[in-house]
This record gives sequence, structure tokens and C-alpha cells, in this order.
Amino acid sequence: MNRHLSSALRWLVLLVALGVLYQWQTRNLLETGNQVPDTHLPLLSGGSSPLTEEGKPTLVYFFAPWCSICAASIGNLEALESDELVIRRVAMDYASLEDVSDFVRDNEVSGDVLIGHEGLKQQFRVLGYPTYYLLDANQRVVASDMGYSTSMGLKVRKALAL
Repeated sequence: MNRHLSSALRWLVLLVALGVLYQWQTRNLLETGNQVPDTHLPLLSGGSSPLTEEGKPTLVYFFAPWCSICAASIGNLEALESDELVIRRVAMDYASLEDVSDFVRDNEVSGDVLIGHEGLKQQFRVLGYPTYYLLDANQRVVASDMGYSTSMGLKVRKALAL
């Protein structure tokens, strides 16, 4: 077999393996079309905020302050900030609010951070971090994902889903 064909075959096998791994990893997330109930959560800065904004698509990003992948990816959300997409950063599985504050400061997180709870984790089937849900303007799931994503990856998912 020539060298170029062998290299192409290795890439194909790798892509198929990654696709299978991705499907297995995200198999338990909420399915496309599921309606998300209207929920208000406490803000790290005080007060409360709705998880979604009526009439606007929303990206819900669940993270844990101890998660190194979350620390590497949370800054990529800023590339999506716009008037047409609401981004909600939701802290989960934290030992203390101080841990969440430290994570926010250390990673220079801009925007509000909502404080999640175990019931929300179960409701959204969050099994690992980070977990993303893209919701349409009617609060229905149009895409979900788990793990690291680049700014470009998030932009592509947004464009394909909305």
C-alpha cells in the first residue's frame, strides 16, 4: 500500500473512532427538542437571574471550579457574546462559593455566573464538565455537547443549530 493511502486510512480510522467516542460520551444528554423549564438561579454576585431569556437563543455552559478543561475552555465563550445569543455560565459541584469566585477571578470570566444545584444537574443530565446546551428562542434544546470546544467550534455549532 502506498504511503499516502496508508496515511489517509489512518486519518479515517481516527475520525471514525473520535465520532464513536463523541456519540458514547454525549449519549445521556438531553435530546434535541426537549423543552427546558423556566428556572431562576442565584448569581455569584448576588440576586438571581433566569436561566434563559424569553425570545432569545441561549447557550448554557455548566462548569465546575475544579475542572481543568473548564478553565481552558470558559474563555472561548466570549467569542459568542452577542445581542442575539444569551450565554449563561452555571457553576456546579463546587465545595464553596469562594472556590467559584476564585475560578472566576483566575480565569478572568466575564459575564454573570449562576450558581447551580444538584437538582439542576439531574434535570440537565450533567455527567461531566463542561457540558453545553444550545437552546432556541422557545427554550428547546437544539444542540448539546460535553468537553473542550474552541471558539471556532462553538461558533460552528451555533451556526448549524440556529
